[in-house]
Amino acid sequence: MATLKEVSVFTLSAKGVYGLTAVLELGMRYQAGAVQIREIAERYDIPQHYLEQILVALRRAGLVHSIRGAAGGYMLSRPPSQVLVQDVLTTLEGRLAVVPEAHKENALAFFWSELHRELAALLDRTVEDLIIGKQQAEARYMYSI
Repeated sequence: MATLKEVSVFTLSAKGVYGLTAVLELGMRYQAGAVQIREIAERYDIPQHYLEQILVALRRAGLVHSIRGAAGGYMLSRPPSQVLVQDVLTTLEGRLAVVPEAHKENALAFFWSELHRELAALLDRTVEDLIIGKQQAEARYMYSI
């Protein structure tokens, strides 16, 4: 039986993936201060110009803020424990839907509702939850070497 992780329900664009990656990096470095776009772009192989556009959208949504100057860059606008994955993705991708509205009220409506609840629970995680998950995954990987 396939788990939710194995089922491709919807596809995020590069914008959502890059944006969430950048927010994760900003969350991991929250206490250190502003992070320059160039650093994030180089570390994760994200086109810098595209990342700039993404971060502007996140700034307009109030999820990050920018600091000008030589020591400037971007920071999360609040602690990682207060930034939801769902907010980042809906800012960049728009409303996330499991199935189109036109197909929600059919014979499988019960199934779509359950799938939506499961997905909503995953997206209701915070950036802090992602940081912890990343650290745990890296620790498992390092342990197995």
